[in-house]
Amino acid sequence: MRRILALVAILLCLGILQNYSITASLSAARGQFVTVTWSVVKQALIVVVGVAAYWVCSRFKYMRWADIAELLTYGLGLLLVVVLIPGVGRSVNGSSRWLGTASIGVQPSQAAVMAIPLLAAKLFSGKYLNRYDHRYYTTFLVFVLGFVGLVAIEPDFGTAFVIAGSSFGILLVVGAPFSYWLSRVMAAGALAAVAVSLKSSWKVRMTSFINPLAADKAKGVAYQLVNSMFAVARGGVFGRGFMRSVQKFIHFPAQENDFVFAIFAEEFGLIGVTAILAIYLWIMVELFRIASRSTEPFARIYTMSLGVFLTVQALVNIGVVAGVLPTTGVPLPFFSQGGNHIVFEMAALGIVGAIARSPEAST
Repeated sequence: MRRILALVAILLCLGILQNYSITASLSAARGQFVTVTWSVVKQALIVVVGVAAYWVCSRFKYMRWADIAELLTYGLGLLLVVVLIPGVGRSVNGSSRWLGTASIGVQPSQAAVMAIPLLAAKLFSGKYLNRYDHRYYTTFLVFVLGFVGLVAIEPDFGTAFVIAGSSFGILLVVGAPFSYWLSRVMAAGALAAVAVSLKSSWKVRMTSFINPLAADKAKGVAYQLVNSMFAVARGGVFGRGFMRSVQKFIHFPAQENDFVFAIFAEEFGLIGVTAILAIYLWIMVELFRIASRSTEPFARIYTMSLGVFLTVQALVNIGVVAGVLPTTGVPLPFFSQGGNHIVFEMAALGIVGAIARSPEAST
């Protein structure tokens, strides 16, 4: 567990430094020479809250999470409904994803990083493990598709895709029959294609990564992607150097959040990108190593499921930045600016910490 915490600490620190690189440079370009920007202070405070969330969650006996997994699942579903109610959910940039105020808000969909692994561990552990009873796989998918549908309505296609992709990945690691898995993946893919085609703006958004440099796309729906591709290309092998990104001075939406990895790639090049990818891969390997050493089914399935979820989210964010996936808003785990995803990710890791500390869960 210490190796995972060390790797996560590296990502958190790099995320703060990258935030500083972007916000301090932009402030200087506007003639505002500040040593530390509010954005950097905010992210540092969020990291502190995330560390506290890790500590609190790691203090509980991990089986207590099994007792409340069902409650958390229904709670997440309720919040995803509440956030869609006009006047209750707060709309930002046309999407109703938040509860609370502009200063302090909660994005319920980000809690999926905890809820989905807990739901999987609850359903597939104990006497149900390896029985290949389709009822439990179907129950899992019903909840997942409900979450995906509610999140997509917000709309937040990126998070919806992460929830769906990680959930199908979880089905594989828990031993779902391949024929069952393949048929459900194909059915879900067809359903998603039909849903996207119902609204022309959704269809354009989902297909914008195909030939994004076309004149009609480069200045419209693919604007972020084009700027991201330019940033990655400028980085080359060795990068331009810390705080020397050029692309961040262009009006580049979400460059501190969903597209922060593009600016990182410009400043640190292929070498830096490879290092970040290696860190995420290492975290996944370490989580699966803890899972392999866990003798208790709930602990094993939860840890594997969390590894799958974090890996899928990281790959989706990087895939969007690289232009191989449709442009969607997904934060890079432990790296992007934003309070909710870091706090929930650290809390989810806290449960793994409780598992690693528990003698009955490890060999």
